[in-house]
Amino acid sequence: MKVKELLKEVKANRYTYYNLDKEAIYEYQKLYNYLKKHKDKKINQLLFLWGLENENSDFYIQYVKKYRLMKLISQTIIH
Repeated sequence: MKVKELLKEVKANRYTYYNLDKEAIYEYQKLYNYLKKHKDKKINQLLFLWGLENENSDFYIQYVKKYRLMKLISQTIIH
C-alpha cells in the first residue's frame, strides 16, 4: 500500500480546522505536506493495521482523527 492511497482519508475539509489555533493548523498542514512529498513510498501494512487497532475510536473531532491517521502513516513509511 502506498501513501497516496490514504491521502484522501486525511485531506482537510471544512470541519477539520474548526476552533483550532494557528499553530495546530500549521502542524496539520506541515504533516500533510510531508505525506504528499512521500506519496509514492510504501507503508508497512502490518504496522499500520496494528496502529489502527490500537487507536481509540472514541474521538469525534475531525482534526484529531485525521492528524492521528497522518502520524500513523508517516511512522510506517518504508524508506
